[in-house]
Amino acid sequence: MTISSVDSPKRLQIMCTPNSTDAVSGLHVPFHITFGLSSLYVLSGVTQPLLMELAKQAGLADKSCQIYMQAHYLGTASVGLLALNEEHLSWKTTFKTGGVATIDIIAQTMNYSGATMAGPTIFAIIYSSVTIWCALLSRVLLKREMSCLQWISIAIVFVGLGVAGFSSLDLGPEVAIGTALVAFGSALHALMYVLSEAIMNNEKEVVSAKKYCAVYGYVACSAYFLWQMFYTRYHFNELILEPMQTAGTTYGYALAILFAIAFMSLVHSVTFFHTVKYVPGGSTSAGVLKALQAVLVFAATSLAFCHRFGGEEMCFNVNSMLSLCIVVAGVVLFGKATEIGEHKKINPLPEVELEAAREYHQV
Repeated sequence: MTISSVDSPKRLQIMCTPNSTDAVSGLHVPFHITFGLSSLYVLSGVTQPLLMELAKQAGLADKSCQIYMQAHYLGTASVGLLALNEEHLSWKTTFKTGGVATIDIIAQTMNYSGATMAGPTIFAIIYSSVTIWCALLSRVLLKREMSCLQWISIAIVFVGLGVAGFSSLDLGPEVAIGTALVAFGSALHALMYVLSEAIMNNEKEVVSAKKYCAVYGYVACSAYFLWQMFYTRYHFNELILEPMQTAGTTYGYALAILFAIAFMSLVHSVTFFHTVKYVPGGSTSAGVLKALQAVLVFAATSLAFCHRFGGEEMCFNVNSMLSLCIVVAGVVLFGKATEIGEHKKINPLPEVELEAAREYHQV
């Protein structure tokens, strides 16, 4: 599962565990391992939109062929190698997983096609709103309650998205269309997480996260493979080879980019499982990691691509910086509000309990 750049409500809840110990097995993981894998999670998420931009510059990003998405989901499906010894999902759950994968195929096609049009900076800013979309969809579909502070943080994020959207209009129609694609794709991607949570949290069947991710990856990878066989194969010369020749891309360089996309997708999926299970700090950590990823993509894009590839969408400007700051503030605030809410659920009446203890000691 491409957990790239997303933090579902399930993830936010799991991350409220305040230590690096597996609650089921009691396994304690050293801090340096957790820190290292969490860093890989963030860095692999940063490299994905940058690699998509390299694919575009190399002539590999035709939006009808989607060859880069084939590589992306090949990496996700490779998680299955880590789940060979786990129980198989029931046919009913497998069917539901396939339906969720179909939704995410549409979502990720929109996201990464939009990324090649709008550039990594705008993509990172808008994509970081997945956390907020998850919260809204969980409220609608799962009837999850939200606090006033969470609603305020959501409003802040949408203000930041509005700044990014309006500023993209000045960068040309292609950037504006790409921005819209990423916005809708992010919402659909969040829907995938909420539906996945509902499937994995059902009380009738124990669903392994890795096994779920593997089945999801198999379905998505197979769908894209069929597309390559029945569409791309017949247009490969005009849509892939000719743009590669125009860009001066060698076969070796093209394969290296596609392999890097697949490998980073695998790394991002694998480190995701460790991150959601062992990182301390609760949902605040989830929000900070997501915000940190957006900031790093913003910085890396400006350093690597500004005035080298693309247009002004690759460079630092006041509007994108303002949008980034607003969205990051909203995401971090939402994480903090969620952590406060979870703490209140665990200790719902601390003041009443304290007063009762005082009265007991007075007696």
